[in-house]
Amino acid sequence: MEIGVSEAMSYDENTPNPQGRTAMKESHPREDRNFDDLADRFAKNIYGTIKGRIRLALLTEDLTELVSGLYGGAQPLDILDAGCGMAQMGCELAGQGHRVHFCDLSKRMLELADAMASEAQVMERCSFHQGPFQDFIQDKDEGFQLILFHAVLEWLVAPKASLEALVDSLAPGGTLSLMFYNVNCLIQRNATFGNFRKVMSGEFGGLSQSFTPLHPLDPAEVEGWVAGMGLTVVRKTGVRVFTDYMTKDVQKARSYEDTLEVERAYCRKEPFASMGRYVHLLCRKAS
Repeated sequence: MEIGVSEAMSYDENTPNPQGRTAMKESHPREDRNFDDLADRFAKNIYGTIKGRIRLALLTEDLTELVSGLYGGAQPLDILDAGCGMAQMGCELAGQGHRVHFCDLSKRMLELADAMASEAQVMERCSFHQGPFQDFIQDKDEGFQLILFHAVLEWLVAPKASLEALVDSLAPGGTLSLMFYNVNCLIQRNATFGNFRKVMSGEFGGLSQSFTPLHPLDPAEVEGWVAGMGLTVVRKTGVRVFTDYMTKDVQKARSYEDTLEVERAYCRKEPFASMGRYVHLLCRKAS
């Protein structure tokens, strides 16, 4: 999904599970998350928030630099936006002349993506597909030159296997833009709020109706996955390496421009890149 739950919803993600670890295991979803029930709340709450704007700004910077040099700057690219959500980034790329295939489980999300593409006047370069991206990519004869996979991996029942299938559909020399919810940030925030039981339990996945993802991911583990799949990480960006640790009062007291400047100064340097709410990896497949 292009929009993360944590930006679109107002909730306390740091409250320990009062039912304990057993309830968490019993309530763990058996299917990939479909966001039909939350789509309109995303649309209402995301735009104009500093968190959402910072996220979109950093992703745009990463992808603008990448796309300009991908395949020697050849136009247009064939792009898949897997789990597209409202499709902000995909529409931006369609506006640059690329062909974009939007795929999402949620019918309502695709309706919102369609509306955004229409507003951006890029409909002639877009196609929309409802259903699992795993099914859609099986029917594609040629590989995609760029795949966007933003805030989806952590919501899948089988994240590694699904990522493997997606990488198989990437063309030689192509790039995977992979952004995922970072477990390091979840641990840090819970410890800061004094939720020690949750931190020590090691159980960080959400319940069936939780707004915490099924599988918050360790950046080191994901980097190991993509390396094992034959991809090379060419850029790593921590998305909101400071903002999500600020108190609400501090967030309100600082301007978007100043906050983005500080984020931008450190988000691609370790250890900060591994501490953002999300981690964005640009992963290149060998030619």
